[in-house]
Amino acid sequence: MAVLALMRCGDKDTGQQLIPDGASPMFDSAEYVAVSARLRNAFVLHDTAYCDSVLPLFDDETLVLVHPERVVDGFVSNLIGHEAPQPATKMRFDELVALSGAAVMRNWQLYLEARTLQNAGERQQAITVFEPLLARFEEHQDTVGIASVSKRIGNLYLELGDPALAAVHLSRARALEPRVDLRATITATLGRCYALLGNRDSVRWCAAWLCEDAANELNSQRKDLRARVNARWLLHLAMLSESSEDSLRAAIRQAASVDSLIRDVDKDDGFLVAGDPAARVETLVLRAKAFQTLGRLREVLEAIGPVEKELSICPECLPQRLAFLSVKAGALEGLGDLRTALHVQQERAEVLALNEVGRERLAVEQARAKALSSQQKAEASRQLELERAGARSKDIEHRMQRVQLTTMIGFIILFAGVLFVRVRIRRRMQLEELRARLSRDLHDDIGSTLSSINILSTVARRKAETGDEAGAAASLSGISERTQRLMRNMSDIVWSVDPDQDSMEDLLARMREFGASVLEPKGVTFRFDSGTVLGKTLPPVVKSDLYLIFKEAVNNAAKHSSATEVAASLTQTSNSLVLTVKDNGRGLATSGSSANDGGGNGLRNMRARAEEMKARLSIGSTPEKGTSIEVNVPL
Repeated sequence: MAVLALMRCGDKDTGQQLIPDGASPMFDSAEYVAVSARLRNAFVLHDTAYCDSVLPLFDDETLVLVHPERVVDGFVSNLIGHEAPQPATKMRFDELVALSGAAVMRNWQLYLEARTLQNAGERQQAITVFEPLLARFEEHQDTVGIASVSKRIGNLYLELGDPALAAVHLSRARALEPRVDLRATITATLGRCYALLGNRDSVRWCAAWLCEDAANELNSQRKDLRARVNARWLLHLAMLSESSEDSLRAAIRQAASVDSLIRDVDKDDGFLVAGDPAARVETLVLRAKAFQTLGRLREVLEAIGPVEKELSICPECLPQRLAFLSVKAGALEGLGDLRTALHVQQERAEVLALNEVGRERLAVEQARAKALSSQQKAEASRQLELERAGARSKDIEHRMQRVQLTTMIGFIILFAGVLFVRVRIRRRMQLEELRARLSRDLHDDIGSTLSSINILSTVARRKAETGDEAGAAASLSGISERTQRLMRNMSDIVWSVDPDQDSMEDLLARMREFGASVLEPKGVTFRFDSGTVLGKTLPPVVKSDLYLIFKEAVNNAAKHSSATEVAASLTQTSNSLVLTVKDNGRGLATSGSSANDGGGNGLRNMRARAEEMKARLSIGSTPEKGTSIEVNVPL
């Protein structure tokens, strides 16, 4: 089993003044790296001769004070490399642990004790040592220790009949194990857990990982076939777990060749998961279940025939014996041999009553629950002390929070008041600005129009008195035209201040209506595109100015451009509104000057309204090709 990273090759060299003459060469990093690399193979292959030969190099009381982890490498590798206990070596290691006091040495000392308990069959006691030791390895970020303990705990839970919990620990061990041959053994055991759980996809993943490990250089050099054989065995288990009858038949046909592969692997290669008696019983039971699914009940009994031999060399395999007896009883009952089936069921009940594994598993759970309860009580006491110690500081903190909250509320009220006043002032300024605009429009537009109507009325009366009917009719026609214009202007003013018509849809509808009413009677084609304008409310000033600029542009196109087509659009970007009016007329009447440099009252009015909205007005004109007016209003 892999125990050590044989580790920390980058440790700082110790000053020569700390190393006495004749000290171990393990002080030298280069020498240590070479020996530790050889040790990796030695303890895995139980090369006790090499482990014994280098042990004196690590038995150095100065080395243990400077590099305790290196002493761990030598002693733990030696103790693991020997299958039989080595009391003298263990006693000397304990002395060095006491001398050093280093956490790394205490942790591995506990590991050896728990491993001894596991090897002696004391599974419950081994788990109660391994589980807190795992937390200590995690605390010291010892990944080799985490991998070693996780593998041990996983194997223990598998023996206790809990493959789901075993798979959790074995997965972690596999991820951290650096050595490929040891990692392959963990992977095969993990695949065995997944097979017991019926998770055939995960079994196939384990087989794929084993195929990768089988191609590794170390396995190739040592001609180690275990990874390849275990992969073939796991694929066989996955097929036996299929529900398809074709897959089951194929798995049964290949059973003999899989068994032959397992038998042919040299025992000197090391532990083979597929050849373990418990794993063999599980394989035979799966095959028997496959025959049972296919309805071939007599072959069920033939398939489980070798199980008794395997169980004879594995007396602790009680979960496997229970599974075997259950399948055997079912097959006998299906064949009508009820008396023998009853006898097997009675035997199963006796095994169940003597199931030490189940009791051990229960004891482990009870011990864990007790430890958790003690931990929770200790944590509760600590929390209570912390709460008592912090009560006064919390009271002070709460008082400060109340003061801060009162101050914050005061600032919020003050800020809200200032904001309310600013909103009211801004609203009042908008109303004053609107009133001023209305007054100006009424005076400039409606006042002048009424004056011209009054003058035309006087002229019409005088011409009627002198008998000039044609002149009177012309004056009356002028009065009618000005009255209609006055009505439209009054409608525009009322519309611009109506709060119920501040939406973008109302502005678009009014623009379409105005353009059509002015241009279509003159035979001018009018197109209006609203693009992707969103339905939002516009400030009254923006709504009014934008509409009046549009009116001015359309009126200019209708009266002065001699255009046959006018296209208008109002589109919205992320931060602006863009109004465009284009015609195909003769262009602006001003020659020799830019369109932006002059123009009549209409253009001046458009510029003034654009400035009011803080908008950008662009006027482009080409003789005989038309005029383009664009207004970009920021939102």
